[in-house]
Amino acid sequence: MVDSPVTLPEGAELASTGGFNAYIGPLYRLPDEEDGAVKRFCFIAAPHHMNASGTVHGGMLMSFIDVSMSRTTRLVTGAQRTATVSLATDFVGPGRLGEVIQSRVRISRKTRSMLFLAAEIFTSERKLAVANGLWKVSEAA
Repeated sequence: MVDSPVTLPEGAELASTGGFNAYIGPLYRLPDEEDGAVKRFCFIAAPHHMNASGTVHGGMLMSFIDVSMSRTTRLVTGAQRTATVSLATDFVGPGRLGEVIQSRVRISRKTRSMLFLAAEIFTSERKLAVANGLWKVSEAA
């Protein structure tokens, strides 16, 4: 049996162009949902994302959540720099090699300098993780 090639969701644009993100990527930005209220991102689980058990490493999922929430904060505020203050993640299921893993990020609350965010990580078949985080807006655009 020959596996069919994995394709990215429609509208995917490369988002991991430098620094740490280039090492864990490639990561992609997807079109927004709910009139821009939900920001979306994805990656295809590759061999370098796997742990010794053969599933996507929890650190990769947390890094992906962190990048997704940071990018959302910058997109919503226009800030050039933001900082992760807090990130709590609950793992619900394993990611597997070759799967398209997506995130949906939503702003829960926004103050002048802080954003509270909620995210879910999933494949086409199941949820992998949920997270809540707090981001500091360091500098306005």
